[in-house]
Amino acid sequence: MSFLKKLGFLSIFIIPALIVWGYYMGGGWTFSAFIFGYGIIPILDTLIGKDPDNISEESFDKVISNGYFYTVVYAQVYTHVAIVVFSAYVVSLQTMSWLELAGLLFSVKLYMASGINIGHELGHKRNKIAQFHSQLVLMLVGYMHFFIEHNKGHHVNVATPKDPATSRKNQTFYAFWVQTVFGSWRSAWNIEKNRLQRRGKKVWSTSNAMIWYVVLPLSFFALLTTAFSWGTGAIIWAVPAFLILQGVLAFSTLEAVNYVEHYGIMRREITPGRYEKVNPLHSWNSNHRISNFFLFQLQRHSDHHAHASRPYQVLRHFDESPQLPSGYPTMILMSLVPPLWFKVMNKRLEAWQELAYDAKHIEQVVKAVA
Repeated sequence: MSFLKKLGFLSIFIIPALIVWGYYMGGGWTFSAFIFGYGIIPILDTLIGKDPDNISEESFDKVISNGYFYTVVYAQVYTHVAIVVFSAYVVSLQTMSWLELAGLLFSVKLYMASGINIGHELGHKRNKIAQFHSQLVLMLVGYMHFFIEHNKGHHVNVATPKDPATSRKNQTFYAFWVQTVFGSWRSAWNIEKNRLQRRGKKVWSTSNAMIWYVVLPLSFFALLTTAFSWGTGAIIWAVPAFLILQGVLAFSTLEAVNYVEHYGIMRREITPGRYEKVNPLHSWNSNHRISNFFLFQLQRHSDHHAHASRPYQVLRHFDESPQLPSGYPTMILMSLVPPLWFKVMNKRLEAWQELAYDAKHIEQVVKAVA
């Protein structure tokens, strides 16, 4: 991997820097990080284009074992913690206008949505330190059940009717939001309940991770509210309101990503209730260089689903996978306008369907990307 590409993964630190800078500049500058994410990055994607390079077999092991890539990810966890604490503090000062509060909220939600991506990356690791940090960053947005559902639900059921995080053809993002937010929580609860029952433990007990996944974020938000209200003689309700709103907006952005990644794609049902194995045909891909830096190559999503434990730095792009017309920031904005989304994506989906259910084509694809 080139030095410049390694350096590119540090780009994500631009976002928290803009959040802090925007706050101290005041006024509309508080929107700086939000505008950068949804305005500047799409422009850079268009100007700079796509990343054609995959890691060579010779350098694969070296890149996987390079501690630099893990240091960047772990540093992001604590930067996310710092931004949440910073935001709660400045909100508690009650000196910002409504415009400034809105700018801060949307900028922070952008960054915290990227935190869910960090939790996603670390959640696929088997060591306890990585899993702790995954749950820590998910706690900041109140979406800790993602740790269970994504790994044990979504990756098992993706591209089937069983998966609440797979969007259907002609389903709007807004209908999908209801399906995935409530369906994913319910799925995670059932997964955890079944785990406890197999071990002979009570569902309503301290052994149930799902209970902790509710208690911990609420306790953290309450702690920050108490800390920054201390000495004022009253509870500063703007603090918990801000923390809850940034969490809801952040996980809604995550679900918009799910909507984009899996829109309309379904695996073949081989026998009733049994589906073909996941392969790189089963999720949308985007290989735009700049947005992939900020998303730790999440947009190379087809390889991620085919090889879930593969670290972000060695994820590969396949031309054979279905391709999005742009990076995730542009596609998220497009998903908010259903007529535009359907006009752009349905024809691509129909083209995919013509090939994806052809057994000979599937065999060729699997062989090509093995």
